[in-house]
Amino acid sequence: MKYTDWIKPPPFQDDAGFIGKVFAAQNRELGLEKIICRLATEIWISQQIQSAHGLHRSQEALLDTDELWFGKRNVLYRLRMPDNSLWMARLHNPLYNKTAVTDYTTRMANQSLLFESEVATMQFVRENTQIPVPKVYGYDFTYENVLGTPYIFMEYIAGKAYPFPFSEQRRIKDEDLIKIHTQLTNFAWQLSKHPFDKIGQLRFAAGGKRGIVIGPIIDRKERLYGPFRSSKVFYRERAKAVYEFETRQHSLSTGEDSHVKDSLESAALHVLAAEHVGQECFDSGPFLLQHADMHWQNLLFDEQCTIVGVIDWEWTQTVPVDSFNMLPWNFASKMLPYQAENVSRHEQNSVQQFKALSAGVGGRAIDQHVLEAMISFQGSLPQYIARYLEEYDWPEVRRKHFNHLEGLIAKMTSRL
Repeated sequence: MKYTDWIKPPPFQDDAGFIGKVFAAQNRELGLEKIICRLATEIWISQQIQSAHGLHRSQEALLDTDELWFGKRNVLYRLRMPDNSLWMARLHNPLYNKTAVTDYTTRMANQSLLFESEVATMQFVRENTQIPVPKVYGYDFTYENVLGTPYIFMEYIAGKAYPFPFSEQRRIKDEDLIKIHTQLTNFAWQLSKHPFDKIGQLRFAAGGKRGIVIGPIIDRKERLYGPFRSSKVFYRERAKAVYEFETRQHSLSTGEDSHVKDSLESAALHVLAAEHVGQECFDSGPFLLQHADMHWQNLLFDEQCTIVGVIDWEWTQTVPVDSFNMLPWNFASKMLPYQAENVSRHEQNSVQQFKALSAGVGGRAIDQHVLEAMISFQGSLPQYIARYLEEYDWPEVRRKHFNHLEGLIAKMTSRL
């Protein structure tokens, strides 16, 4: 299969008024860049003392102002440490305000929980899998620190995001996609080897205990719910939370905004759809850890299409088998000319690879009947519905898929 081009990612960070750039400019004006360097240096010195390495006390971390990365919710700085190693400083952007939580104190508390969950998840994945996750050096989840916002200091990974390496090669081969998808399916398989008994996000164990526990979910609109021991209850409660939010938005509108009305109707459809997911035989688990955004922006590649880094573990949680993806991101869907059969072929290849990995020596971590059900579940009506339900936070996407989801629900209802 030959591809001539690829779909370009949207360049939202290029806008001069983008809130990430505004936040970074404020940090510079307030002198916070120097504080970032000082904090990083203090953490680095502490690590050097613990490892009995030589110190360079006269030196301090240097911030590379030419290498800043802007997201909507976070800004990342690259730092050169006294030993010439490279770190990243990731600061939460408090200017981001797309939230369903109106109470400021509650919102800040939820944000702190979300940051804790991300660090706990990164450390768990790094310690229990071979997935290339940045090493965390230091962090503060609170807003009561010298930077006034949660932050993480972590390892810098020298990879580039899509469309690299295609943008360098100026050509796209199907073999490259197969190599990428083989790695992604392997990542999903590694995560499946560590099943959990609840649906939620990872937290550090309280009371000074080592390890992690499953805590509540902070979703993309900063709502808090869970944890859950039932797939069905999880899908229903999440759909209910989104519908209640859209209902409030509708009550505040003038009645002339068709998008608000459509958003309410699509949220109501998700409430109906939630009744058709959550396999009965696996309602109480196992639940599998899944990266919420393992897509083009959060995968770092080298020139040979090897994934050298998986970043942005925010919102990662354990999910029912209905929502677990054996191929977390299908790059064939971004290749031009687009062909649905190619997308499907890569999906099927990943299913077969997942099956082979699980059948290998030491590969089985979940019961065989669960594995067989997961594989047979691929491409089924309930799985398609579950995937649509994962788009709960994007009203425009819910509206786009409204008719298809409605048709799937009708087919499921006719079977009852």
